[in-house]
This record gives sequence, structure tokens and C-alpha cells, in this order.
Amino acid sequence: MFGLKLKKKKKKGEKGLILANKAAEDGQGEAEAPQEGPSSQEGPRGDLFYDDAFATPVPSAPPKRRSKLLKKIHDGEVRSQNYQIAITVTEARQLVGENIDPVVIIEVGDEKRQSTMKEGTNSPFYNEYFVFDFIGPQVHLFDKIIKISVFHHKLIGSVLIGSFKVDLGTVYNQPGHQFCDKWALLTDPGDIRTGTKGYLKCDISVAGKGDVLKTNPKTSDAEEQIEKNLLIPHGFPSERPWARFYVRLYKAEGLPKMNSSIMANVTKAFVGDSKDLVDPFVEVSFAGQMGRTTVQKNCADPVWHEQVVFKEMFPPLCRRVKIQVWDEGSVNDVALATHFIDLKKISNEQDGDKGFLPTFGPAWINLYGSPRNHSLMDDYQELNEGFGEGVSFRGRILVEIAVEILSGGAQESKFSKTLKNLKLSSKDKDSKASKGWSKDKGDKTDDGKPQQASDKTNSTEVEVEPFDVPPEIVPEKYEEFLLFGAFFEATMIDRKIGDKPISFEVSIGNFGNLIDGGSHHGSKKRSSDSAEEDMPPLLPEGDRDAAHELAIPMVPTTHPEKPLVTEGNRNYNYLPFEARKPCVYFVSSWGDQTFRLHWSNMLEKMADLLEESIEEVKELIKISEEAPEEKMKMVLTDFINQSSAFISEAEKKPKMLNQTTLDKKRLTLCWQELEAMARKAKVIMQQQNKKVSLDEMINEAQTFVEKIRFLVDEPQHTIPDVFVWMLSNNKRVAYARIASKDLLYAPVAGQMGKHCGIIKTHFLRLPGKRPAGWSVQAKVDVYLWLGSIRHASAILDNLPAGYEAEVSSKVAGANHPPANLLYQERHVFQLRAHMYQARGLIAADSNGLSDPFAKVTFLSHCQTTKVISQTLSPTWNQMLLFNDLVLHGDDKELAASPPSVVVELYDSDTVGKPEYLGATVAAPVVKLADQDYEAPRLCYHPIFCGNLSGGDLLAVFELLQVPSSGLEGLPPIDPPDVTQIYPVPASIRPVLSNYRVEVLFWGVREMKKVQLLSVDRPQVLIECGGRGVKSCVIQSYKNNPNFSVQTDAFEVELPENELLHPPLSICVVDWRAFGRSTLVGTYTINCLKQFLCKSREPLALPSQVDGTQVEQALSDSLIATAPLEALSSSQEPPTDHIYVDVEPPPMVVPDSAQGQQASLMDIPDSSPMLEPEHKAAAQEPPRDGKAKDARIPFRRSTKRRKRTIADESAENVIDWWSKYYASLKKAQKEKERNPKEKQGSTEAKPDEVVVNIEDGPKKKKDKMFKKKLKEDEIPNLAVLKIYDGDLESEFNNFEDWVKTFELFRGKSMEDDHGLDGDRVIGKFKGSFCIYKSPEDSSTEDSGQLRIQQGIPPNHPIQVLIRVYVVAAFNLSPADPDGKSDPYIVLRLGKTEIRDRDKYIPKQLNPVFGRSFEIQATFPKESLLSVLIYDHDMIGTDDLIGETRIDLENRFYSKHRAICGLQSQYEIEGYNAWRDTSKPTEILTKLCKESKLDGPYFRPGKIQIGNQVFSGKTAFAEEDTDEIVESYEHLALKVLHSWEDIPEVGCRLVPEHIEMRPLYHKDKPGMEQGRLQMWVDMFPKDMPQPGPPVDISPRKPKGYELRVTIWNTEDVILEDENIFTGQKSSDIYVKGWIKGLEDDKQETDVHYNSLTGEGNFNWRFLFPFQYLPAEKQMVTTKRENIFSLEKTECKTPAVLVLQVWDFERLSSDDFLGSLEMNLNSFPRAAKSAKACDLTKFENAGEESKISIFQQKRVRGWWPFAKSKELTGKVEAEFHLVTAEEAEKNPVGKARKEPEPLAKPNRPDTSFSWFVSPFKCLYHLIWKNYKKYIIIAFILIILIIFLVLFIYTLPGAISRRIVVGS
Repeated sequence: MFGLKLKKKKKKGEKGLILANKAAEDGQGEAEAPQEGPSSQEGPRGDLFYDDAFATPVPSAPPKRRSKLLKKIHDGEVRSQNYQIAITVTEARQLVGENIDPVVIIEVGDEKRQSTMKEGTNSPFYNEYFVFDFIGPQVHLFDKIIKISVFHHKLIGSVLIGSFKVDLGTVYNQPGHQFCDKWALLTDPGDIRTGTKGYLKCDISVAGKGDVLKTNPKTSDAEEQIEKNLLIPHGFPSERPWARFYVRLYKAEGLPKMNSSIMANVTKAFVGDSKDLVDPFVEVSFAGQMGRTTVQKNCADPVWHEQVVFKEMFPPLCRRVKIQVWDEGSVNDVALATHFIDLKKISNEQDGDKGFLPTFGPAWINLYGSPRNHSLMDDYQELNEGFGEGVSFRGRILVEIAVEILSGGAQESKFSKTLKNLKLSSKDKDSKASKGWSKDKGDKTDDGKPQQASDKTNSTEVEVEPFDVPPEIVPEKYEEFLLFGAFFEATMIDRKIGDKPISFEVSIGNFGNLIDGGSHHGSKKRSSDSAEEDMPPLLPEGDRDAAHELAIPMVPTTHPEKPLVTEGNRNYNYLPFEARKPCVYFVSSWGDQTFRLHWSNMLEKMADLLEESIEEVKELIKISEEAPEEKMKMVLTDFINQSSAFISEAEKKPKMLNQTTLDKKRLTLCWQELEAMARKAKVIMQQQNKKVSLDEMINEAQTFVEKIRFLVDEPQHTIPDVFVWMLSNNKRVAYARIASKDLLYAPVAGQMGKHCGIIKTHFLRLPGKRPAGWSVQAKVDVYLWLGSIRHASAILDNLPAGYEAEVSSKVAGANHPPANLLYQERHVFQLRAHMYQARGLIAADSNGLSDPFAKVTFLSHCQTTKVISQTLSPTWNQMLLFNDLVLHGDDKELAASPPSVVVELYDSDTVGKPEYLGATVAAPVVKLADQDYEAPRLCYHPIFCGNLSGGDLLAVFELLQVPSSGLEGLPPIDPPDVTQIYPVPASIRPVLSNYRVEVLFWGVREMKKVQLLSVDRPQVLIECGGRGVKSCVIQSYKNNPNFSVQTDAFEVELPENELLHPPLSICVVDWRAFGRSTLVGTYTINCLKQFLCKSREPLALPSQVDGTQVEQALSDSLIATAPLEALSSSQEPPTDHIYVDVEPPPMVVPDSAQGQQASLMDIPDSSPMLEPEHKAAAQEPPRDGKAKDARIPFRRSTKRRKRTIADESAENVIDWWSKYYASLKKAQKEKERNPKEKQGSTEAKPDEVVVNIEDGPKKKKDKMFKKKLKEDEIPNLAVLKIYDGDLESEFNNFEDWVKTFELFRGKSMEDDHGLDGDRVIGKFKGSFCIYKSPEDSSTEDSGQLRIQQGIPPNHPIQVLIRVYVVAAFNLSPADPDGKSDPYIVLRLGKTEIRDRDKYIPKQLNPVFGRSFEIQATFPKESLLSVLIYDHDMIGTDDLIGETRIDLENRFYSKHRAICGLQSQYEIEGYNAWRDTSKPTEILTKLCKESKLDGPYFRPGKIQIGNQVFSGKTAFAEEDTDEIVESYEHLALKVLHSWEDIPEVGCRLVPEHIEMRPLYHKDKPGMEQGRLQMWVDMFPKDMPQPGPPVDISPRKPKGYELRVTIWNTEDVILEDENIFTGQKSSDIYVKGWIKGLEDDKQETDVHYNSLTGEGNFNWRFLFPFQYLPAEKQMVTTKRENIFSLEKTECKTPAVLVLQVWDFERLSSDDFLGSLEMNLNSFPRAAKSAKACDLTKFENAGEESKISIFQQKRVRGWWPFAKSKELTGKVEAEFHLVTAEEAEKNPVGKARKEPEPLAKPNRPDTSFSWFVSPFKCLYHLIWKNYKKYIIIAFILIILIIFLVLFIYTLPGAISRRIVVGS
């Protein structure tokens, strides 16, 4: 054979691991002695198997001859989906740099967006929202990288500060598909040593169609812990070190030889060049970077020995490494194949010794792609680029991946040591390596300057370098594998290809692939030799030839045969194999790593078994009560046993030489995971005390299955997949691809592949994109066996008995596989297909129905049923007879595993071909001639159309052996009808009994136009089981869309077995002129279970309770009556003492315990055991109707008051927004608390009083509360409930009285399936009640129908509707600049309110605060649409999104959704009662409707039926101190706990705000934002409600911040004096409020400060607008010159002070800055000495102060630059409101009014430019005074001397001449 076959074992003494030579298959990771590795095919007994390898193990059960039937024929196409990526950039902190202007740039794929630029700050606040839309298949989308970079903005070339990358898949895998409020860590890709460059707070979400994103309320803590909130998946460490990812590419083999470029093919034609025309290179991409190797010319088996090195933080936020092999072309490069490696599969994130770093290989990766044909144009090129499933083998590549952690104390790994040595040796090869270029998309470098070569090691750029193969790597052992296949049937061959002779080809890798140039034996042999030249031959030549003794010939294809046409219905062709079944076989050789596949198979079998068992349990649940529980326990016990078997197997594994590190680690991982799962299963089994429910057990088992499935997938490939191709006239037509592990033989049954030696049905399909509809080209039943030649004797073991093997005559030698199998025995059978009915089919006609018929194919026969027109749930009740079916083989075998039946469903069209609706595969029930007949039971078979579920088919198939006596011997059949159609025999049809179906017709809604006419006179037809009922016709849909006759009923025969109930269909027709009717739309209810009612029993009234109990309860309640505020929602009730008191549900009560302690500070803990006088004290504070609530806050001691309401607003105005913010705060607290704290209420037995326990606050809790109050005290405000979603989802769509059915019309084909809004033509409101007909009908008909009970009358009713729109969040940007100008539009019936002039410019999170009133008449106008439009100056306004509310459902619901119940009852003020009925009236009405006895009001209590609720009912009047009885408060509390009332109780809707998602019809299922709103409805026949609640947005308050800069100290000195070298600085201070950069103010300059001291006495004035409740500052400004509108922004109020050094000739030097959030900043230091940077930075929340409370502060604060102290400033801050500022103005700088004194600066402080003499005096004279004087004297002396010497000769001569 080819390759090499090692007969000898490697010597034990040698260390090191084996690595492949040319045809290698795996290798080693580190050079070390091999550790334990998983066993190879030796199986459980180690090496013992070699002796008896041919003795097949005795099977425990008779092996299955056929593999398990799959109902789904094919997976459909991977469809492109819409995804919306939403990114909110909130703010950045700790950016590195001095005085930077940061701007954020976001890149997703190729799209790029940028934020606004913020000036001069290291912690900019953005709060900007960006949306990206993508369409594509999920897999490719998830590889896209989101890259967020922060740049320092400059006019020319911005400078990168830091960037962050994450791939979309990581985000999508997060809970809720999003990261919310997380900090992304920014790093510099240019230099990884520099560490963190800052943090960016952002939200990232990826939403597909129909994904619902949870909105999380923003947390605005000033002191967030960034490290705890990093943007990384859960479980990642917060400190992520840098790591190098090495991808080493050794070599490839078996690449396609053809060259793709046309020129090359021409050359080939002319020159007859036979060399490989492929020039391969490899491209590796990871985390948005890409590196490529050098090109190997003309080589199909290239050797690279190059490595691509990536640097990324570990664990990386990008999951997949993409390895692509390319062919370099003269014109363009062509991808040959693509492979992805998921890092999750090759590493383990767990802590401790369990986890391991990504490691891979060296192992072969098999590449798949388009068919290897030599055509010039490749039709299937996209298969090579990683789209879709590869349809043929395209070579394999030897790869190794390793990761080395760079810093963080990781010891230098052996890998990096070997690399270092390599690097040294590869220095001289550098010139060569530079050919392997690397490119990094987009970021060349920061400034565009090329980076220095030396930087490459520290930048994240990709490096490509050659490496030497370590010497320990030894060629690996090859194993010969035999593949044997026998074809049992080939039917359903498409008629288009059925006219030419057909054969089948089976191939594995390039073996058996005849068209592609034989087996490549020669070339591989040659290449393996050449690869060996470097190494000494491992075997003497003689040994090598010994391997060829037994040459098995290659027979990869069957003999071509002409197909015949099927009988009955001539739709298909088939190949007449009959008794002779053709076989194929050939030998291939691959590296011996089958142990990997063995482990995978063992795990997969466990997963399959577990999954099947779960399905069985689910089926059992439908039938019985007890059985599923038992079965589930058995399942878990089995699982525990299998796990322990696997573990013991894994621990016994022998030492293996050909294992990679990953093999060892994965095996350990597998058994550790299994051990953990088994432990969990044991825990579930043993929990007796708290019973684990069956659902929980099933869920747990399903998570087990998922975990095992994840482990099954083996990343290191071994044997390539097997392809079965159908050749028509020697052209490849259709294929099936089978994983080789499924076919692999192992001596141990557990390790065998699941399809090994089993007949499996394959549906062959076309390569490439699958067309819609039936795309199967042929159905092939084939027996395949793949295994080592050692086990060749087992190939025929599991064939169906009764064959003779024919060996072809050409081949001598006994042990060759047979060429054909001959089955002599033949039997005649008859197939009866009992086609009863189908349900839930796909609609294929434009009216939303289909005309279905079924096509049944079995072997060489095909028949169709009759067509049932216009239905989605046809009842055929037809038996198809297939006679004279001849089957070959043993009859017992045939009975055990018969061939399968294929049923296709089609929609019959009068014109054109029938449309495909789906198909299913079923196994017939076989009865042999000698068995007794027993009628089979009908069952449901799921239908699939591609990936879509296409309904169910109720049918059964019988295969009956025709006895020798002929057809008469078969069971009798019912006579056919006139058209010769046989019905399903009575013995098989379900047993029917009489049922009565009651129908409630309410009305139809939202009817769209049909055939261009609007619907005006609709009628509803209800049909079930062939019977039905019609509603009355609505006379005019426009005037009243409700039915005048509400109920009707009909009798129908339905099966006794509930599971077989037929569907119920609802059709709506419209009556047009001349008595024509048009079908409008239909809806089919497939499962009637929800409407089944029990037969009627008289309702028992709850028995009256006996007096003693009530008395007992009352006396107890008296002790317990504490004031209302003493209730606390947050405490667990003490279950021992008290009995009765109503406790409002926790969701609507404020933290009232806090309120109580705040206002009644003097009361001891109001525990129920108080003495009487204490109790009196507790009731002292008089209140009437709580109207005084607004004043509570004044009663506190001033000390307490300091931080509470002062923050709320200066004037203590409590309005609706106060309530809103209190509720937000409360909702947030509730989220933080564990959600398990639910209020306890004792279970009510029918005859006792229901008691709710009141919370008596416990002492310990009290202390805790007092502590907590100091931090964040909420005044005792009433709160409302803020729902995260819409109200409907909280209250089950308000379908408690009537259900809404959507009527469909039009085709439901693949594209719009799921969220097909376009198909909905209208809605029907109604309900059903189905029950067995009573024996004597007289009792039933006496009164109204059962369904009518509690249904309101449906005549028109006038309603006043108030819609309150609070705010919107995350709207989709509608303008090109990424913003919108939203406004509200309301539509209800014909009314439309456009609020266009109140639009909010440039805002994606607008606060509307608008309320609207609409008069409406139900049912005509009951659908409210709230639309958000984008205001455009030019052109039409764009719709952003809309939400629709069905008001009618809310209006009539028993949850009472017309007006939410407030949490507290008050007569006036911010929380005034706004319903038209008072709580007592509502309670009375509810009791009357529910037929309850009561309510009876007595002082201190309310009695309903036999329940007593007690609480405070006596209140003191405000002015007169009279005691007044008021039951409203207590009644309200009863209403809040209405759901606890037995039988009739339900949750009543509280006062609330709902968050409704907005949708747009162009982007179905994708949220376009959310709207916070609520709706109140008031019937007109009730008294008129009060004025609407005022929710208009709070206007920001004007404030003025007066900052006085007194002095600076210790400012660093920048300038150096040229003469003296003395340091000085010209200091000045600059200040502004962030967001108001236009209002920057500067002090004058303190020149020449020699000590860093500066004196200024300078005042800055900063006016600004502020919202105290939100703690946000509001700024409005135009974004740029062209903006028409001013944009409103909300940002935190942050003051920035900077200290600068003034320069006359160059730009000023920045010395340091100070940023203070005015809401919470550290206290100032008393003196300059005490002022310290560390204290300032590490100040805790408690020690911080807010200028809004303090009003005035003065002291010293530190300046910092790059986290170093650079100076201190003494400043005074004074905050005044705008009004105060007007009354008492002050001047800027030192001006009037209230001027500041001039600073007392030293004489040295002046500018040399202005006064040069002063400068000379100070700089020179002062320092050099004595030198100057000495110099002066010296100069005079010198001059004297010079003159003296100069004049001396003259004088002397004159003297001489003149004489004296």
C-alpha cells in the first residue's frame, strides 16, 4: 500500500512523541515523555485485543439491522437573518493622556460610526446610542468583530488612546444577548506593555428577529467599581493577561491540483504540463487580524513550516480562528477551503487543575468544499469560503495551536523556550520570512508612521515566521482502513436524471474518488518518500514491501444500471437491485488516532440514549401520572451507571505515543464533566424532603445532553468524512456526507459508530444552495462499514441474514470482500397505508389555505391520496393498497427491520405543478403470514418542510405478508366507495364519542381589505371533526364589529383519546353583493386541550365559618393594629405571633418601614408584644386620609433632613415625578435584593379564615434600617409599579374572558415564517368550551350556556381614554447623523392626534411627559396605536416604531385594567385618588360580581364571606382633631390582596407604568426602542374623573456656581531661567463645567512663581440648568454650524479646574487638572499641607458631599496629571439658585458688585515682556548685586589702566620734547 506501515512498536526507552511524516495525522505539543493518553482501538482490555481481534464480542441484545428512523429528511438552508447591533456609549474614565479631547469610534465589520468630541477631559460623558443592521447567516455574522476605539481628536490625524475588541458571537451568547452597563478595558494595540489605557462604559446588544431585550434601568452610582463590572463574559477573570497565540502550519496534502485561473489552463492545454497547477498559501484570521504564509509554487502537497503569531488578551473575547487555504492566481487569489476552530472546543475555562489553555495538535484538519471538478468556473465557490456544507474533500492541513501567557507570573513554557531558540536560528532567514506578509485591517499604526521592526514584539500586529520542526517529532504510524458498503435499495430517483445509467461512488478523502484522477496512491507514495529524505528510513525496504502482500483492489463504484419508473404513480425512478445487492470496497490509510473517535462515539451514545429516554418520558406524561416519574428515575440511574463505566474506562487508558496534549486534556475533561453530572443526578434522585418536580428533572437531563453533545465534537480530525455520490452518466449529481466516526468499527460495542454495519437510509441532495421544495434526488439504503484491516473479518457480521457473498472472479485469494450479496429467498407483501388525517399544514394558496394530498412511496411503488380542497387539516380517511411487493431476504429479518415509507404532502394547483408542503418518514408495522393479526394504532408523524415544522400526519402503515393462499388470507378490508377509494378500516379508526362544543362569538377586529374591498358583513364559521356552527352575520362591520348573538353550540363526535382530537378551524367569510361570499382568513387550533372543560358540578359555596374562630381572630388583630406605615414590605413576616391583618403585596408598598422610622422617631420598636401604652403612642399622630402626607418630611429632626428632601428639590415640591423616581429607586432595590423574598400568607383551607401575617419589625432589622436610612432615605412617598415589559405579558394578555385568534391569509412559505405579520388579515375574538355530551340533554339546555358565565354584554359603550406617554428609550436613529427628532402620534379608530410641534430635537432617549384624552366607543374603536415619528424639516416624517394596545381586552378583564390601583389612598396632592370609584365602591362591586357575601364594614375591620381583614379605619381630622371613620384605606389593602381570596380571587392591576417595545413593519420582530406609558379608561356612564395627572417634564432649575480661586500651592515648576537655571512657572487657572465648554473662564497669570505658590482672588461664575431628581445637568446647544436645532443633553454636573503654565511664544503648558462631580465630591482639606491626592481619589461614598446640599464649601483640593500630584488649589464654591443670583449678583473676576481684593503677590510676579527693567532688576540685580559692583569697579580700573598705558608714551615723549 502507500504511505508507510510501521510494524514495530516504538522503543519504550525513547522519550518524545511521534509526529507525522508526509501523510501524517497527528503529533505532540511539548517535548516530554508521553503521559497517560486515551486508549486506542485496543478497547477496554488494553492490548489483549490483538490476540482475539477477530473474535467478535457477543452482542448483549440482537443488533439492530437498520439505524434509527429520522422523521426529518434534510435540514433546510441556513437562512440569512436580520440582526440589529445596538451600542450605547455612556462615558469613559481614567483615559491616559494629558488634556485630551476624546472621541469614540465604533467599527462593526466594515461600518464605522463616531461619537461627538469632548474637550479637555480624561473622563468624558457621551451617552450616545448607535445602531448597526446586518443581514446574513448567524455563523458568519458572529465572527464579525466590534471594535471600539477612543482617539484623541486633532485636526490632522487623531491619535489612538486605546481600543477594545469583542466578536458578536460572544455578545449573543450572553444572558439576554447583551452586555449592560459594563466597562470595556481599553488597551493600545501598538504597545501591549503599556497596560490599561482607560475604561469605556457601554451597553452592547445583538438582537435577532424576535429576540426580546430586557431593559435594565441605568445605575448611576458615582463610585462604581469598574473592576467588578468589566465588559467580559460571566466567569472570566477581571485581570486578563496578554498572551501569544501561535498557529503553526506544517504542511498540507491532497489539495485540488487544478489551477483556477484561465491562463494556467490554456498553458496546460498547449504545453501538456502535468505538474500540479496549484500555488497554495494559508491565511489565518483571528480577532480581526490576519496573517498569511508564503506561497509554495506548483505544489498540491506543500510544506510551509511557518507560524502565525497573534497577540490578544487571554481569555480572548473572540472565539474562532479561521484557517483558509488559498491558491495564488495571476489575476486574483481563489479560496480553496476554509476551516474554523472554536477556542471553546480546544480549551477549558474552569479554575484549578481542571482548566487548560487552548492547545491543538499537531493534528490534521480535513478541508471540505466544492466538488473537485476541473471546470473553469466553480459554481459552488462559496462552499470553499465557509458558507454552507462542503460537498467534497479538498485536502488536509497539519496545524498546531498553542497559547503562551506573556505576563502574570506564568513560568516560561517549554513551547516558548523552543521558540526562542528557533527565533535565534531564524534571524538569518528573516529576508525570506518577510515574504509572508501580515496585514492588520485598518490600523496600520497610530500616526500612520510605519512601526519600527523592534516594536513588533510588543504591538499586536501579526507576525509570520518560519520555524524548525523539533527533532523529537517522529513520523507517525499509519493504519490501513477498509471501507465496505452494500446498496440495498435506490429509489425515488428524480425523473430528470433517471434516463441515463446510474452508479454510486463512495469515497473517503481522495481514496475512492475515481473521477479525480484515481486514488493518488502514486503521488502520495512519492511525496512521502521525498519527505523522508531528511530523516533516516524507519524501516528497511524489505519491511515496507511486506505491507503490500494482501493488495485489496479498489472497487469504489457500483456498476452503472438503467433505472426503471415506479409503479402506481409514475413520479420517480428506481434501480432494480432485487436479489443482487451491489457492494463497494477499498482500502485507505490514515494516521492511527481512532481512539479519539471511540471516545466521541461512547459519549454520543450516552447523549442519544438520554435524549430518547427524555422523549419517552414526555410521551408518558400525556398518558399517565405516576409512570413518567418512575421512568425518569430509571433514566437517571442508567445515566449514572454509564458515566461510571466511561470513567473507569478512561482511567484504565494505556500509554499512547500518538497523543497530543489536547487528547489527554480532553479525556480528563470528559470524565470530570461526567463525574460532576453523575453527582448531580444522584443528588436529584436522593432528595426526598423537597421533591424535585418532574419538569426540573427533565430540564436537568436536557442540560446533561447539551453538555455531552458539546464534548462529542472532536476538534482534531482523523479520518475524513465519507461521501456517497450518485453518478448519472459518470457525472456527479447528488451526494450524502457521513461522518466517519459514525461508521467506525470497534471491537467494543460501546465504541462503535452508530451507523457502523447498519443499513441507513440516505436522502441524496444537490450540492450548493438548496432550492425550496422537494430537493431529494434519490433515497438510498446502504450498509457501510469502516474499520482497521485487522478487523476486516467483521465486515459482514451485521448484514441481514440469508445472503450469499459473490466474490468477483478476477481476484484470487479467499478473504476479499464480496462484489455482490445475493438474497435468494423472496416474499410477497402487501402494504396498507392508512392515511387518516393531517393537522397544522403550511398554507400554500393566496387565501391562506391549501388543497393538500399525500404521495406515499415504498420501494418501487408510489401512490397518492385524494385531494381535499381548501383546508389546513384534511381528513382523508383513505387506505392506499400496494400489492405485489417483493422483498428479498429472511422474513424474520424483514419483520424486525422493514424498509421505510416516505410520505410527501403537496398542495394541488389547477394550473402548474403541485407545491411541496413537507414530508415525513415512517416505518411500517409488519405482520408475517404465521402471526395473528392485531389492528395497529394510528399515531402522529411530524412533517418537516426543510427546517420548518409543517404539521403532523395521523396515519399508520401495515406491511402484511401475503400467505401461500393468496390475498384472501389477509385481514378483510372495508368495501370502497363509488370512486374506488378504500376507507381506513373501522378497527383502526379512533373510537369516537359525543362531545358538545360551545362557542362564544364576541366580534372581529382589525380586518384588512380583501381583494381590494374592505370587509363589511363578516361571518365566522367554526368547524371541527366534520361538524360546525356559523355565527350570525355582522350587519355593518364599520358601525359595530361585535356579533349580536353571542353564543352557540354544536354536537360532534370526537375520539375518546384526547391526543387524537382533530383540529378546530375558524374561518371568516365576508358577504358581498349578490349573495357572493369571500373567504377572508382562517385560523386553526391544533390542540384542543386548553378548551376541554370537566363536566359540570354544582358550585359549592364556601361554608360559613364558626363564630369562635372569628372572635379569636379579631381579638388577635386588635393587638396587632399598628399604624399603616408600620407595615414593611421588605421584611419576612414572623410566623409565630399575629394572625390577621392585610398586608399589601410587596410590589406596591414603598419602603414604608423607613417612612415610619423617619416620622415617628420616638416610638420604640413596634413589635406586636408591646404594652398597651406604647400602642397608644403609636397611634397618636393623627391623619385624615393621609392628605398631610406631603408634609411628613417636616417632622424630622433637622439633622436627619440634611440629605433627603433637600436633594429632591429646594422648595420641597412633591409632584408626580417624585413618585416616579421613588418607584425607580424601589424597583432597582428590589432587583438587588434576592427576588425570593416573597410575602408569606398561610394557605386557606375551605373552612377557615384566611390570615395574612403582618410584619412586626424585628429589633435587629430596625437597627439595620436606621443605618440604611442615613445613606439613601426615600421620603415616604406612594410608589407605582414599573413593569419591564408590556402589561399584557404580566397578565396573560388579559385573555381571562375571551381569546383573540389571528386570522391568516396568504402563503406561509419559508421566508416570512415565524413572525408573519403580513399574513394576519384580522382577528377573531371568542372562546370555546368542549365537554362530553351529558346522557340526558334536558338538564343542559335549561339555562344559558356554560361559556356565557361572567361574560359582559357586548353592546357599544362610550369610554373616556387617557394616554400618558412618559418617555422613550433607545429609539432607532432615523436621521443620517445617528439621531432622531421624535414626536408622538396616537391613533384610535378614526381619531388621530399628531403632537408634531412638541417634537424633541436630536434625542434618542426623549422624555415626553405628555398626556392625551380621547373619547371612544367600544367595540368600534378599541385598538390604540401609539406611533413615534421622526420630525423632518424637508420631506415626509419617518416612522420610528409603533406599539398597539387592545383596549377592549383590558376594559372587560377581571384584572380590572381600566385604572390601576394606587398604593395608598389620598384625597389630594401628588397621589390623589384618580379612579372614578372609591376603593370601598370597587370592593362592593367585585363582591357582587363574584357572588360573595359582603363586604361588611365594622370599625377596624372588613368582612368578606368568611374572611375578616383588619386594619386602621379611624383617622383624626386635620384641623378639628375629630376622629373620623374611613374604610377606604383598608378597602384598598383588601383590593391589593384580592388574589388571595379563594376561587374568585385574581391579581388586580396596580398603578403602573409599562415599557412597551416599538416595532416597525420593515424590520419585523426587531425592537426599535421602548416606550414608557400607561392608559386609564373611564366608562362614560360613571361619574366624570378628576383632571388628568400632570406629568409634564420637570423644567430644569437654574443655578449659578460661584467659584473663587484664592491661592495655589506646590504647583510644579516648568520653566528654567537661562541665566540662573532657576525654575519658575507662570501660573494661571482655567475652569469650566463639562458640557458647557463655551463658557471657559481663566484667571490672570501669576508670573514667575518660584515656589509653586500663586495668588489670584479671582471669581468664576458658571450658570447652568439642573434636574435635582435625576442629578443631571441639562445643556442645549447646536452640535455644529449647520444644525437647525439645538440638541438637549443630560450629563452629570462636573466641574473641571486646570492649572496651566503661561508661555508667551509657544503654546501654554498643561500642568494638572481637577475634576469634581458636584453631586458627590470629596471634602476639602483644611490646609495645603493636609491636601493629598490619595485621600482625594480613595474617598468613600460616605465621606463625599454634594454642593446642592452644602451650598458653600471652601478648602484645598489637589491637581493631578497622569495620576501624579502637580499642585494644590484653595478654592471656594458657592451654589445659588438663579433667583438668588439675580437678587444678589456678584462680579466676574475681581469686578463689581462685591469685588475681590487684589492679590498680594510678591514683587517677582510680573511679565518680562511688559516691564523689562523690572525684569532686569529682579533677575540680575537681586542675584548678582555684588558681582555687578565688583565688575563695575574692575571695569573702571581697567579703563583707567588702559587709558594710562595708552596715554603714557605720548605724555613721556611730549615731556621729553617739550621739556619742562
